Amino acid sequence: MSGVKTEELIAEKLQELGFNDENTLFADSSCPDEINHDDPEEDITSLFQKRWGEVFPLAGLAGLPFTGQTGWAAFSSSTVEDGNIVILYAPHIGIDNDGTVGQVMREG
Repeated sequence: MSGVKTEELIAEKLQELGFNDENTLFADSSCPDEINHDDPEEDITSLFQKRWGEVFPLAGLAGLPFTGQTGWAAFSSSTVEDGNIVILYAPHIGIDNDGTVGQVMREG
């Protein structure tokens, strides 16, 4: 499923629950590899940020949150009172142009 379609479906469900850009803080816990962030019109993290506003980055390699207790406290204290948080946890696997899972064609 494309990033655009995935983001639209998730946003629809969250909006049904009362999430909006005024009461929701988005945290990105996806792998920072450049293949995850090379197309702002398709990349799920860029689309979430456009929908929910600012982003609070949490992740290191494989998308594992690396902020520790202090980072989580800083993140949660940025949430509006009685607000919502959306955390995108997304390690990645490559899929090449032929559909081979675990492979990615990189420039060069």
